[in-house]
Amino acid sequence: MENSRALEDLILSTLSFYEPMSFSKIVFDIDTDVLKSYPYFDKDQMILILNSLEKRGLVQSTGTGTEMQWQRIHK
Repeated sequence: MENSRALEDLILSTLSFYEPMSFSKIVFDIDTDVLKSYPYFDKDQMILILNSLEKRGLVQSTGTGTEMQWQRIHK
C-alpha cells in the first residue's frame, strides 16, 4: 500500500497542469533514479494508478487506446 501511494505521488508530480501527456511522455519525464526504487512497476500498474487518479478527480484523460493522454487538474 505504501509503495502504491508513493507511485501515485510520483505519477501525479510528473503530470502537467498545462498540457495532456501521453504514456511515453510520462515515462520519459519520470526521474529514472527514483523509478529504480520500484523494479516491479510496469505499464499495467501505471494505467491502474492513472485510472484511480482520474476517478478521484485529480487527473483527466483524453483520447483512446494508444492515443490516450492524461493531464493533472487544479484542485
